[in-house]
Amino acid sequence: MESGRLDLESVEANGIAKETAVVATYKTLPDDDVNRQPSTENNVMGKPNNENEVDDGVHEKMLKEESKVSPTKEATDMIKFISENGDAKIDIETVKQALSGMGKEELMKFANDPFWVKLRWFLFITFWLIWLAMLAGAIAIVAMAPKCSAPKPKEWWETSPIVQLDPAETGSHNLREMGSLLDTLKEQNVDAISLASVIKESATGGVEDFTDIKPQLGTISDLEAVIEAAKYKKQYIILELDPVHTSTEHSWFKQSIERKDPFTSYYVWADGKTADGRRSPPNNWLSLYGGSAWEWNEQRGQYYLHHFNKTQPKLNYNNPAVIAEFADVLKHWLKIGVSGFRLANTQYLTEDPQLHDEFRSTIPTEADNYDSLVHAYTRGRPENAAVLSTWQETVYNETTNTGLFALQDDIGTDILQVYNEKKKLIDIPQSSQFLITANSSINATTLHKGFSQWLNFTSWPAWDLNGKKSSLRQRMPGDIADSLTLMTLLLPGTPVLKLNDTLSAKEAFATLAKSRHSSTFLYGETSFKTVNGSVFVYTRLKSGNPGYLVAYQTAEEPTVVDLSMIPQISEEVSVVAHSPNYVQDGDTIRTKLPSNKVPISAKSTVVLTFVPKN
Repeated sequence: MESGRLDLESVEANGIAKETAVVATYKTLPDDDVNRQPSTENNVMGKPNNENEVDDGVHEKMLKEESKVSPTKEATDMIKFISENGDAKIDIETVKQALSGMGKEELMKFANDPFWVKLRWFLFITFWLIWLAMLAGAIAIVAMAPKCSAPKPKEWWETSPIVQLDPAETGSHNLREMGSLLDTLKEQNVDAISLASVIKESATGGVEDFTDIKPQLGTISDLEAVIEAAKYKKQYIILELDPVHTSTEHSWFKQSIERKDPFTSYYVWADGKTADGRRSPPNNWLSLYGGSAWEWNEQRGQYYLHHFNKTQPKLNYNNPAVIAEFADVLKHWLKIGVSGFRLANTQYLTEDPQLHDEFRSTIPTEADNYDSLVHAYTRGRPENAAVLSTWQETVYNETTNTGLFALQDDIGTDILQVYNEKKKLIDIPQSSQFLITANSSINATTLHKGFSQWLNFTSWPAWDLNGKKSSLRQRMPGDIADSLTLMTLLLPGTPVLKLNDTLSAKEAFATLAKSRHSSTFLYGETSFKTVNGSVFVYTRLKSGNPGYLVAYQTAEEPTVVDLSMIPQISEEVSVVAHSPNYVQDGDTIRTKLPSNKVPISAKSTVVLTFVPKN
């Protein structure tokens, strides 16, 4: 033994066969023997006399027979003899038992067992059924989940301003030379052109033929050429018609006088009253121009109704045949190529068939003045909706729902609600009285109220700046007219303008008319505000897009406005367009301005763009 380590191999040298070598074992003493003193006589383990005695091995053999183990390599690997401070110690390692699986032969016994075969197929099929069910469920969720639908594309009459064009007001005075005007309007980003005063009229006034044009303007072929040229430029021609009356020279009226069918009841005829041998009109209805709305016709022996001049007899739209007749007129022009209509005076389409007297008005005026009566039986009747609905269907059917069906006149909120009870009847209804009568002194409060009130009833109206009586530029200086025109271009809705309105502030107009194609304009939210008491302001905002702010100073003096308190306005704004009378300090217009200090001159408009804050 070297360094206190027991060398098992030395056992053989001491005369003990290696095969019978005994591994040392120790038996724990019972608790009651803990204090027992070892016997010196029988203390073989100590071997005080001679550690090489032969009976050493014999004594070891006497311990327990079952404690013998073969001195295999595994056994010896489990025992370590350690020398520590001259003492010999034995370290027995933990036996690590290895977990061994079944062998191939054992596995094959189960592989072909019917139970396990069925179980494997069951699990296989179940897995794929579950997988397919999950796939189907995912597809169903995607297909059935509510989708954020894309906004409905705007129509051509919504993206473009409508420019009312009277050939007689142009330099050419005829249709043949209108091609250059189409080019000019296209440069101004105007795609909707409304032709006014082109239908053939008699010398005394009133329509002589709904299906022809004034000979001084050209021929139907000339009009067709204009329409084709417009289509090539992706422009649309709208025709303005007045369906309420004709001229006394119209063939329908002449045949109606003679009581020739079907024209006998094409107009509103009525017998007069007779008292004391004197003949009088059927009732108290008045003409818009004053005096009775009835005119006696000697040949027929009856009165005929006229809301305007006596040379303009009223068509009878209580007669379905007359409604159908005018529907054919619309079809005629649609086949030629017009893209829609703006109809005039439609509030007078029908009248009370019983011809009841109108009630007297409380407005103090002369007895034969039109305003002396409340026109419940002759104006704005709910029955007009049925007539208009027939014509709208005609336009939509002939144009596959791409044609414009609009009115030239203002419409009240009550009548609009009646018209839209079953469907949207008018494409761009208008209530522009505050604009049609506006002069240069119109203030911010009037603008704010007028725009916001009408937008509460319709999302996309028409804004007519000119009307029938006088144009915008006849009512105010040109520079202020420019400011008002530019101010309306980014409102939700369609401005109705004259040719000069597009050319006076040409560059600014073209810029803003192009901006009407942006998502911010087409689908953005609108907010109105009055700043400093005199500046009318509105914003157009759409998430993810640049914002627009339009400001018009209605006062006679310049001002500096703080726009930073307007929701989502950024610290810096950019000038995108302005009216010709807009000025700042100095000769050069600064295009970048702090939003809390924006200068704006008297009666001018400035249009700003900005990156909206979240």
